[in-house]
Amino acid sequence: MAFLMVIFIFPFIVLLASIIGFLLVKSWFVIPVLTFIIFTILTFTAFNESFFGWAVAYTIFSVIVSLIMKLIKQ
Repeated sequence: MAFLMVIFIFPFIVLLASIIGFLLVKSWFVIPVLTFIIFTILTFTAFNESFFGWAVAYTIFSVIVSLIMKLIKQ
């Protein structure tokens, strides 16, 4: 079940949070920072240290989505 969360559920949540967060905050870097903080906390509370790589990957994904949203909204 954890593998399905890492591969499917978390990226979908990050995608939605990045889009909605950008539309609400109007800043491209706030949601990626929050993404990194939340997934780093999850790394040490719910998962093990190997999940930190996924936390970095989700942060990069959030940055990419936020920058795409910034380009679309210009």
